[in-house]
Amino acid sequence: MKYTPAALLAIASLAARRAGEHVIANLDRRDETDSLSRHDVKHRLDVESQEVATATILAACPDYPILGEETCDTPLPDAPAQWVIDPIDGTVNFFHGLPWWCSSVAIQANGRSLAGAVYAPQLGLLFEASIDTPALCNGIPITVSHIADPSLALIHTGADKSDVSGRSFKFMRAIGAIAQRMRITGAAALDICMVAAGNAEAYFEPGIYLWDIAAARLILERAGGKCEILRSYENYRMAVLTTNAVIHDRIKEELDPLFDHP
Repeated sequence: MKYTPAALLAIASLAARRAGEHVIANLDRRDETDSLSRHDVKHRLDVESQEVATATILAACPDYPILGEETCDTPLPDAPAQWVIDPIDGTVNFFHGLPWWCSSVAIQANGRSLAGAVYAPQLGLLFEASIDTPALCNGIPITVSHIADPSLALIHTGADKSDVSGRSFKFMRAIGAIAQRMRITGAAALDICMVAAGNAEAYFEPGIYLWDIAAARLILERAGGKCEILRSYENYRMAVLTTNAVIHDRIKEELDPLFDHP
């Protein structure tokens, strides 16, 4: 690969910032949706901000295909690497005026993220990492917490939008039974970055997508945390557990049996 990890990170960070800045410049269009459903929002700014991120990437690195949440049904050509974009992670939050959303951009090779950035413009936070640089927040190195006791842990989670059996709530009950507190905030990439920064001890979601975690996973791992794909499904969907590493096995112990008992 002719691009260094540092060069790839610079591109990812610029693309994430530009995508987020496009959304910020259009906050007055918050109600411009393409579709609304009980569990999701398809927003016009999702599409536009992905186009902004795509144009930024292609101008600097036209060699690799781009997998974006808004174009995930388009087959990708074979290539040694691919970019992965989530233009607005937390679209429902954004639609309702909550600032807890972000733009996420990563590049992967052989299923491994090489560089990634998560930008939360309304919070003023830019998380970044590459495979040979530390995890940063606004240019300052971050590390996970060292809390090993689940009863002292803050654990973020989320519900699987496709869950019709109620299994998501069984996972939540299991987590809530051992954690100090549980939070459902609705933006996976940002939640995982909170674990990376030591502001939470874990994040779990039973039905999440590759573009939600591609950048945040690397940021977490470079901050000393652990990410494990507990189950893999079709169409880039998976169940994922991310932690500060020291608490990982204890949480997984609670979750694993629930996958086999709907």
